[in-house]
Amino acid sequence: MTLETEGSLDLARESLGVSHLFDKYGEIIPRGTVLFYEGDPGQEMYIVLSGKVRISKRVRHVEKTLVVLGKGEFFGEMAILNSRPRSATATVIEDCKILIIDRETFESMIRTNGEISVRVIKKLAARLQEANNQIENLLLKDNVSRVVNLLRRLARERGASASGEFVMDYPREDLATGAGISERQLEEVLKKLAAAKMVRAVEGRVSILRMEALEKFARFLEMKDQFGGLT
Repeated sequence: MTLETEGSLDLARESLGVSHLFDKYGEIIPRGTVLFYEGDPGQEMYIVLSGKVRISKRVRHVEKTLVVLGKGEFFGEMAILNSRPRSATATVIEDCKILIIDRETFESMIRTNGEISVRVIKKLAARLQEANNQIENLLLKDNVSRVVNLLRRLARERGASASGEFVMDYPREDLATGAGISERQLEEVLKKLAAAKMVRAVEGRVSILRMEALEKFARFLEMKDQFGGLT
């Protein structure tokens, strides 16, 4: 049984057996290791079996985190697919077990296994949608608007009703990344929203105390951003 003929990118619970894959393609990568830099040539893709990897991009001389990837996620495939330099930097932020798949193996997986091809397409489509969401959020001018818009979108995606309380588990690092701000800036915004009795944030859980109030505030911020210059 080989990865080329029966592999899957959902490796956390794959029938192939993680140990078999790890023996052939795996490495243990310590925290702080840079797997590749933005602009590097790309000959491999990566699949995370455990640990976390930060994907970041340099914007106006500042390193911005795009996403933090964990168990079961894959990355680095775009450089293989389009034969262009890496578009971002990948840094291990928590000791990782990673599968490193070379170009030939990856292309063989795509050609010979339709299930893998569909999963790759779905993942790329999801990433494109997330990129569009981030761009939309980054167009907002102030940090409060960015956080409120992000919380509203995440709650809607998770099936929140139009009113009442909604609780979701979401790491603060990921919230800050999604809003395009630092964790310190996120804390400042969450304190303001907590003081206004809109949210409550404890460890990794964020409670939107009243969805209707958050929606109303989000609409107000949108109107302010659109028409504020007229006053």
